[in-house]
Amino acid sequence: MEDADGRQWLLDVFDRRNPPDEGVLQAAASVLSVRYRMVDRAEIYDGFRLRNANDLLRYAGHVVPLGDRIRLLSLVGEHGPLSLSDCLRAVRETQPVAAVASLILQGYLEVELDEELIGPETMVRRISS
Repeated sequence: MEDADGRQWLLDVFDRRNPPDEGVLQAAASVLSVRYRMVDRAEIYDGFRLRNANDLLRYAGHVVPLGDRIRLLSLVGEHGPLSLSDCLRAVRETQPVAAVASLILQGYLEVELDEELIGPETMVRRISS
């Protein structure tokens, strides 16, 4: 991955009980001029991020009609961050949760994935282009 500072990283997450030798992997990353870090399983599986991502991904194939996309982006653009329940009220042409989730996955809207499970009070923000 590349972080915000432009540094490149090689990240590993091992599900096995006996992970490979971290020193060997560190040396290999060094040869490639990247930083190496073994990610603890708890960073992936604990918390809300994975569960929220799973919830959103079920709507990956949903197509948001133009009218709903314009209404949602205008609403959040004019009023700033709004609760998810407020955003759902703006959807008229399709399933409200599917529309908002799809726009999040497409990079038009964003929500905090780490604080709690996505719910009615979750704040939805427009992503600046």
